[in-house]
Amino acid sequence: MIDDPYGDFRREEMILRDWLALDRTVLANKRTFLAYGRTSIALIALGIAFVKLIHHEFFEVSGFVLMGVGALVFLIGLREFTKNTIRFKKLVDKERDLEARYREEMAHRKEGRSSNEAGSTGDEAA
Repeated sequence: MIDDPYGDFRREEMILRDWLALDRTVLANKRTFLAYGRTSIALIALGIAFVKLIHHEFFEVSGFVLMGVGALVFLIGLREFTKNTIRFKKLVDKERDLEARYREEMAHRKEGRSSNEAGSTGDEAA
């Protein structure tokens, strides 16, 4: 499994489309979690309906099994959502660190140019 899909790229080579792709992925993660939640609610509701409405041993057992499966589906969805959210947070933190370093480097370069320009005008006057 790849922990950092952006690890092979250099910051200056990244374009806006790449970072927007991360945003779309985060939103897809949320939609997937909601789908897990909907599925688990449906399974639990069906299980409760079997237990409460149909008074037959097979349907009562099936109802309890469906409720258990519904709870399990929700826990699986929650685990996946949490795991992906942590992974995306690491990517965002890494991007912020890279952006801060990039800005510092650009500021140092700008200061260096300003110093050189000031030094060259002083040399010409002398």
